[in-house]
Amino acid sequence: MTSVFRLQQSRSRLTVRARHLIAMALIGSGVVVATAVRAVDDATLYIEHVAGDGWSANDVAVEMGLPKDNALVRARIGRLHVAALSQTLTDVRIDCPALDLRSDVIACANAHVLVELPSLGKQSLQAALSYGRTDGSLQVAFAGLRLGDGRVAIEGQLRDAGWNTQVRLQRVPIDRLMQLAASFKAPLPEIAATGLADLTVSARGAETNIAAVQVDGAIVELTANNESGSLASDKLSLQVQADLRSSANQWQFDVSVRSSQGQAFAQPIFVDLGAHAISLSAQGKLVDGNFLTFDRFVLDHTDVAQASGRGRLQLDQEQPVRDLELELTALKFPGAYASYLQPLLIDTSFRSLQTAGSLAGTMSIANGEPKRIDLRLDDVSVDDGVGNLHLAALSGHWHWSDEPSSADDDDDAPPARTMQVTPSKLKWQGGSLLGLALGPTELNFSTEGRQFRLLQPTRIALLDGSLDLETFRVRNAGLPSVAFLVDATLQPISVQQLCKAFGWPEFGGRVGGVISKLRMREGVITLGTTLRAQVFDGNVTISDLRLEQPFGQWPRFYSSIALDNLDLEPMTSAFSFGRITGRLSGAINGLQLFNWTPVAFDARLYTPAGDRSRHRISQRAVQNIGSIGGGGAGVTAALSGGVMRFFDDFNYDRLGISCRLQNEVCVMDGVAPASNGNYYLVKGKGLPRIDVIGSSRRVDWPRLVQQLLAVTESEGPVVR
Repeated sequence: MTSVFRLQQSRSRLTVRARHLIAMALIGSGVVVATAVRAVDDATLYIEHVAGDGWSANDVAVEMGLPKDNALVRARIGRLHVAALSQTLTDVRIDCPALDLRSDVIACANAHVLVELPSLGKQSLQAALSYGRTDGSLQVAFAGLRLGDGRVAIEGQLRDAGWNTQVRLQRVPIDRLMQLAASFKAPLPEIAATGLADLTVSARGAETNIAAVQVDGAIVELTANNESGSLASDKLSLQVQADLRSSANQWQFDVSVRSSQGQAFAQPIFVDLGAHAISLSAQGKLVDGNFLTFDRFVLDHTDVAQASGRGRLQLDQEQPVRDLELELTALKFPGAYASYLQPLLIDTSFRSLQTAGSLAGTMSIANGEPKRIDLRLDDVSVDDGVGNLHLAALSGHWHWSDEPSSADDDDDAPPARTMQVTPSKLKWQGGSLLGLALGPTELNFSTEGRQFRLLQPTRIALLDGSLDLETFRVRNAGLPSVAFLVDATLQPISVQQLCKAFGWPEFGGRVGGVISKLRMREGVITLGTTLRAQVFDGNVTISDLRLEQPFGQWPRFYSSIALDNLDLEPMTSAFSFGRITGRLSGAINGLQLFNWTPVAFDARLYTPAGDRSRHRISQRAVQNIGSIGGGGAGVTAALSGGVMRFFDDFNYDRLGISCRLQNEVCVMDGVAPASNGNYYLVKGKGLPRIDVIGSSRRVDWPRLVQQLLAVTESEGPVVR
């Protein structure tokens, strides 16, 4: 006999202490009904309100068909609120075609769930539900959840001891995941991202506490960037494995990430993972969300770097790395330059270096400060392509410690060492610096704290000569109080090669001398002796050298220069001034340069007494000297008229000029007084004879400089 029994409760309120899902609560209530009304074929139960730990439901209707073995159950929930999700679901429908009712379990292996989820829209899910009647356990499995074009499957278990769940994401769009996380008010970085997630996430815990999380899978074609552009990626694919465990106020982690596709940018570092695959594994813990400790990490960046170590970070510090022990197995060039160094040098003249070789070693940081560096260099080559910096086959060992030996503040005094400093040695096969060719060299030195010290004299092959370093010491490197001391001998080098290297007009001679006590203290560079050079078959002596604020915005340079018996013919030819033969001596006393521009000096250049060399001067030189002294028009007229126009050069007795510069005015004079308060710049002799007489006593210095530049760049006057 088939009967219809309807159980209806229209305005009652039920409160159920339960920690399982609402679907199982309804199934459980269905069992009660089924037990009470076994003589009827179907029943309907209306519940106004039902609640459990962390959830509540309103307007619940359960329809049950009760055959002998299995029951058909349909449930509708008007409103379902889950506190942990901070979400309220509406119009939830559950159909169970065959409710399995046994003494130990109530289950539905093939339930159909219709629900509209915030941020996800309407969803049609397949579900498997099981409730343990004896132990109160609950097992659920949902499949078919749509997230964009991806799919999500969820499995979970709930027991008195706790819960565990597993979520499988199949090609789920990253942007949809971020939208979903934002709807749950999850803290997210301000970043826009696209890509796909193929991940399996497993978690376990008790009540609202998470005890452990495991992640395994891949992020595919991740393209992301923040608003400022300091973080970005393009079609980046990652293989991820992570094991996270929670205890007290800390998380322990074991994470590994691998990638061989796409590009990533974290200002200013850019890496192309398609060219250089990377794998990183790390184990450690995060305490109080702020202290990150790496018990061990291993980095393998193909053809770029291999490293391992341990460290500690404090994430709320401007410089978060507090402790680090790094073992660098290999740093390989050119990969390391392109990936790590070039972005840091992009605004410098070293932005396009050609590099080769490798280095390895160790580094340590303690309390946020570097403590020790030990590196081994193996055939490292660096070349900027224009000769400013080129070192070939740089090899050796470099050791640095932040525990300096105590030394007297006077850098003339030998250091009083309190600890053994590991010496360093570097050598190279050749190269160039600022266009100057360098030969094979070996340096033996020590570096400790902010100090550098050459341990033994060394010879640096320079052009066709050498720089013999006897003393080289640096204190307080990197600080405003930096100081150094140099004692060296410059073995004569070709002036012609020196000029060629610097792009100057080429002329002969050699430069060399003793550089004694070249030092910098309190931002001032001084030379304790004179520097001598052999130029134009004569001698140039530089004394009283002083340079203030050498690295500042407005450097000041002071010196005095003496010239003795220079050969004028190669000198004037080098500077396109016009040909002059003879000798020249003189001095530039009290030279002052401000920002490398002359602001004061007292200069006098003249034919030395007793000079018996041949004295000849060309028409062009005569014209140029006349224009400097203000007598250019008269000289041009003299050269253009009469017999003078038939001669290319002339004899002279002596020549000379003087200039005392102050306040941008040059007070001028010549080799001898002339009539009417004028002065001789060139005093002629014999036939054909020509005198060059200056008339301007006070000359505007900037204008004079322009005239000097003009006469050295022009092709000279045309005399007809």
